[in-house]
Amino acid sequence: MNRPLLFLMALTMATPQDPASADDQFLYLASTKDKNIVAYKIDEASGLLTEQFSVDLPGNGGAMAFSPKSRYIYAAVTGLANNAAGITTFRRRGNGRLKLLETATITSRPPYIQVDRTGKYLLAAHYGAGDVTMYRIKNGVCTSKLLSHIKTEKTAHCIEVDPSGRYVFVPHTGPNKVYQFVLDTRAGKLTANTPPFVEGPDKDHRYHEPRHYAHHPKLDMAYTSNENGGGITSWAFDPKTGRLTRKKTLCTLPPKYEGGSAAADIQITPNGRFAYVSNRSTKPLKKGVAPEDTLCAVALDARTGDMTIVGHYLTGSHPRATCIDLSGSFFFACGQRTDDLHTYRINKKTGALTPLKVYPTGGTPIWVMCAEVD
Repeated sequence: MNRPLLFLMALTMATPQDPASADDQFLYLASTKDKNIVAYKIDEASGLLTEQFSVDLPGNGGAMAFSPKSRYIYAAVTGLANNAAGITTFRRRGNGRLKLLETATITSRPPYIQVDRTGKYLLAAHYGAGDVTMYRIKNGVCTSKLLSHIKTEKTAHCIEVDPSGRYVFVPHTGPNKVYQFVLDTRAGKLTANTPPFVEGPDKDHRYHEPRHYAHHPKLDMAYTSNENGGGITSWAFDPKTGRLTRKKTLCTLPPKYEGGSAAADIQITPNGRFAYVSNRSTKPLKKGVAPEDTLCAVALDARTGDMTIVGHYLTGSHPRATCIDLSGSFFFACGQRTDDLHTYRINKKTGALTPLKVYPTGGTPIWVMCAEVD
C-alpha cells in the first residue's frame, strides 16, 4: 500500500478522542452526584473544550490535587463502605488518560487536599472535624498511613503549601483564622508554627472569614478569599519564618449589589498579575432568572502585590470551584447549582474576562483543574 493512501486512512480514522499532541492541556472535572472525573481537551487558540473521556470514582467526588509534574491525580471521595471517606489515586498516562490504582481510607471528608513539593505527602483539611491530617504517599499512591493529625477548629476549609515547600496554611472560616504550620519533609511531620494562627479581617468588617488561600508565584505575598460577605485579603509572607501578616482587605462584590453573598475560590494567574475570586449569591435560584453570582478580577501590583479591583463578571450559580489554564489565557468556573462549566478568555493586559461558552456537566461539579499532556 502506498504512503499517500496510508496517510489518508490515518486522517479518516482520527477522532476527537485520539491522544492529544505535545503541549496540549486537559481540564479534569470531578462531579459529586455523577461520581466521576471527566476530561476535556482545551483548544490552545480558542479555549473551547472537547470531551475526551470519563472515569468512575468509587464514591462521591470531591477535591482533587496533582502530584509534582502531574503524573498522578488524587481525588477525595465519600460514601465508601461504612460511609468512610477516602483518597483515590489515579496514574496519568502520557495521553492524559487515567488509571485507577488504589483508594485509601482517611479520617473524614476533606473539602480540600494538596500534595507537598516532594510528592511524598498528601495534606488534608477537614471542615466538619476541625482538624488537619497528613498521609504517606508511596510510589505515587496515597496510603492510609496517618503521619500527622492536628486538631485546630471547625471549618478548616483549604490547605496549601508555600513555594519553598516548608510551610503550610489552612484558612478557617468560622473562627476567622489562618492556621500556620511547618512541614518537615525529612521526618515526615507537620507541626504548628509560632504563632499557630493569624487572625482574619476584623469581624466588624463585612468581608472576613478566610476560606481559600493562594500564594503569589513571584512575590512574598499570599491572598485569601473571604467567605463572609465576599472579599479578598492580601498577606505579607516571611519566607524565613513562614509567618503571615495581614495587609489589606477589599470587597469582591459588584458595586450596588444587594443581597447576601459568600466568596468561595481564589486563583492567581501564572504570571502573578491578576487574582480572581468567585462570589456565590445567597439569593434563591429562580427558574428562568439568570443567577447573580459573579467572578471578581483583581489586578496585583508587580512590585508590591497591592490590589485593585478590575471588574465583575456573571457566571453559573454557586461557583465553588475554579481554575486557570497553564498559559494564563483561560478561566474556568463550575456552576455547582446549575450543573455547568463556564469558560472565559483572560485579557492579559487588563485581567478582564470575556465569556466564551457554557458546557453542561454532571451533577454538582465540585472540582476542576488543568494539566499538560504529552
